[in-house]
Amino acid sequence: CRFLNDRQIITSSGDMTCALWDIEKGTVISNFAGHSGDVMSLSLSPDMRTFVSGACDTTAKLWDLREGKCKQTFVGHSADINSVSFSPNGYGFGTGSDDATCRLFDIRSDQELMCYGKDHTMTGVTSVGFSASGRLLFAGYD
Repeated sequence: CRFLNDRQIITSSGDMTCALWDIEKGTVISNFAGHSGDVMSLSLSPDMRTFVSGACDTTAKLWDLREGKCKQTFVGHSADINSVSFSPNGYGFGTGSDDATCRLFDIRSDQELMCYGKDHTMTGVTSVGFSASGRLLFAGYD
């Protein structure tokens, strides 16, 4: 889950959705449905207008918070996506998967830019994160 502000939070769920919540009322403001597997991770864009989700259906999706709709779907992984992280500039994001790879996607060109992995690595990626400059993508493995 991620806080948008002191009144709203966005969550990912095992019911294949993400939800925007009003914290004080304890009610759902918007549901984001479109994945066909558990949603394992989400990351808010730096401008807080969009977020990306990663799921067990092997896809990452870009969502518009204001419209409540999926704007783009990114493919490339062959197993569950466990972690997603927006780049600091907001133009792309990284993913980490049980297929033992990390991938870098560009939102503007709607495509994968790079796949990082080693043949001898057989454990899934559990977390990804960018350095403050966005130059480095870090990955944690099982």
